[in-house]
Amino acid sequence: MSPSQTTLPSWLISVLLHAVLIVVLGLTLRLTPVGGAADERTAEVGIVLKHQDGDEQYYQGEDDTGGGQSTATAATGSVEELLSDQPPVDPSDALPAGFTLIGPGALEPGGVPGAIGATRGPRGPGRAIGGKARTAVFGIQGEGYKFVYVFDRSGSMGGSGRSALGAAKAQLIASLKSLGKTHQFQIIFYNDRPWRFNPTGQPNRLFFATERNKALAAKFIGSITADGATRHEDALMIAISLQPDVIFFLTDADEPKLWPGQLAKLKRRAAGITINAIEFGFGPQTKPDNFLVKLARQNGGKHAYVDISK
Repeated sequence: MSPSQTTLPSWLISVLLHAVLIVVLGLTLRLTPVGGAADERTAEVGIVLKHQDGDEQYYQGEDDTGGGQSTATAATGSVEELLSDQPPVDPSDALPAGFTLIGPGALEPGGVPGAIGATRGPRGPGRAIGGKARTAVFGIQGEGYKFVYVFDRSGSMGGSGRSALGAAKAQLIASLKSLGKTHQFQIIFYNDRPWRFNPTGQPNRLFFATERNKALAAKFIGSITADGATRHEDALMIAISLQPDVIFFLTDADEPKLWPGQLAKLKRRAAGITINAIEFGFGPQTKPDNFLVKLARQNGGKHAYVDISK
């Protein structure tokens, strides 16, 4: 090297190189990405001091005010909270009182929701709410939810030495006892006009077969006496208007009979209601195809003959 050449000290060259690198790094970090304002990010360079306390290390920035916890440590703590394995909040806590979620315990084998609770009626397990009742009058069975009993109470049902009305009452009470609280009934005794069971002042309705209503019905039945003439059609039309599933119709009267036009009218109005006919008589049945037999046959019911002399 000739004496005329100027030589820079190596330490000065190192300082200059480091200064250039710092400037270039700073400019690079402050550049805005191409994504626009929505993707704008900035980075700042600051001084962070490393400290060691025994085996524990931590970092303290320029803005830290003490306490030994750095910004990096706080950020790490937030991430740990997000990734914590604490159980989630139970959503049932936010439900109204008395509301329960369906869980595995409510499922029957196969994953199908259990219906046991929905089929438990007022009489306890095993009785379906609204299940059909099966009841009978003088051996004729009827099945359904709603029943109307139309019983003759004319003078001929209680003549001297005869117990026709008493036998009819006993059968009626027994039939009512077999009904559950979800079933409904009405009782119509008739002679030349109808007499309806009416404990509420609303005669044109059905009543649920609760123990109270059955007790009131028993009192009503006990108050009925035999008297007057006979008029079948009016009582039957009232029964049909209540839209029951089954009508039990009981009479001892051959006369006045229901004529074919009346039978057709009753069938048209009944429109699928089952009408069972119970006929009282003395001795063997002498008219096997009378109007009572036809009434039952035309309305999907059955006919029974009862020899009250026995």
